[in-house]
Amino acid sequence: MANEEKPKAPRPIPRPSSLTQPFWDAAREGKLTLQFDKKTGKPQFWPRPVSIHSGSVEQEWREVSGKGKLYAWTEVHVPLRGMEEFAPYVLAAVELDEGVRVMSRLINVTASELTPGMAVRVAWEKLSDEINLYVFEPAGG
Repeated sequence: MANEEKPKAPRPIPRPSSLTQPFWDAAREGKLTLQFDKKTGKPQFWPRPVSIHSGSVEQEWREVSGKGKLYAWTEVHVPLRGMEEFAPYVLAAVELDEGVRVMSRLINVTASELTPGMAVRVAWEKLSDEINLYVFEPAGG
């Protein structure tokens, strides 16, 4: 019994809400979107029912470039349940060209290859028929 293998935990899958459904609909099509304040034209992330810039409820979802720079990172050795197969993996804060920071796993790169300000671009992981999750990878050349 000492060598019994624990059953593998399922990978967590995001559950869209009425607020975030437009984000996940666009992600399913391979498009990264952010909420933009209609009054100020400024983006925000994470999604909220009101703008952090003006307090307005008048917001719209817009597709963004998916390009950014590596702001900070850590190499995860003790993974979230369901993410064991990826360990060790890099979890990063990416500053998008549009000016907001998002957290994401980095793929196709090791922690030793990372440098502050490194150019990255969005990539996608299909978690289900309904959910594509954004991740980032080096932008290359």
